[in-house]
Amino acid sequence: MVFIISYDLRKPDFDYDGLYEQLEALEAKHIQDSVWAVRSNYSAGQLWNVLWKHMHSERDRLFVVPFDKTNQFHSKNAINKLSSV
Repeated sequence: MVFIISYDLRKPDFDYDGLYEQLEALEAKHIQDSVWAVRSNYSAGQLWNVLWKHMHSERDRLFVVPFDKTNQFHSKNAINKLSSV
């Protein structure tokens, strides 16, 4: 299943390298500044748990939602195309 991952890092002065390394380990594709897509056998909750442990503040925001690529969608100027996920 494909998931869309979005986050707001509320403490930008903290080191979020662990988050980016985890996204890379999951082979997630960078779609926009703080939006990624990943194909995974995990559930949305499992992905959320894996990523949340790399956040630094309870004020950080993390959104993980399943995405059905068969439904119609549009994008422009994405860093990576959803079709590559």
